[in-house]
Amino acid sequence: MTTRRFVMLTVASALALPLAAEANAQTPPPRPAPETELVFEREVFQYPSFTRRNPFRPLGVDDGGGPRFERLSLIGIMYSPDASSSVAVLSTGGVAVAEDGTISAIPGDSFYLKPGERIGNTTIVQIRRDAVIVDVEVFDAVERVTMNFVSRREGGTP
Repeated sequence: MTTRRFVMLTVASALALPLAAEANAQTPPPRPAPETELVFEREVFQYPSFTRRNPFRPLGVDDGGGPRFERLSLIGIMYSPDASSSVAVLSTGGVAVAEDGTISAIPGDSFYLKPGERIGNTTIVQIRRDAVIVDVEVFDAVERVTMNFVSRREGGTP
């Protein structure tokens, strides 16, 4: 029986050694859960301050209708000290003067416009005694142009 006891002790010690080793091994302390920091970022848009062309409007189309500035000529000014009463006479036609001094009209439409009124791509800004100041819009870019008028009294063509 001593052999049997010896075998049992050997088996028991063989089983107990790994359990004791596991108990003696240091278990690492549990790691704290990582702290999650929430950050809310917002996309900020900045638009340019100058006016931009409307991308949904076809190129070269005028809102007001009528002839473009290139076809217009200043054929008369009815000036009044009251700025709102002055009238500029613009025409798609004109006047031709021959070398012998004869005058012939070039057919076209005439337009009588006051300050603030618009025709085609042209807006009347100011009417003076000898000039009309207009804003010409080309592809949403506005250019200020002065249309000078020289009467016969001032040496202009008849």
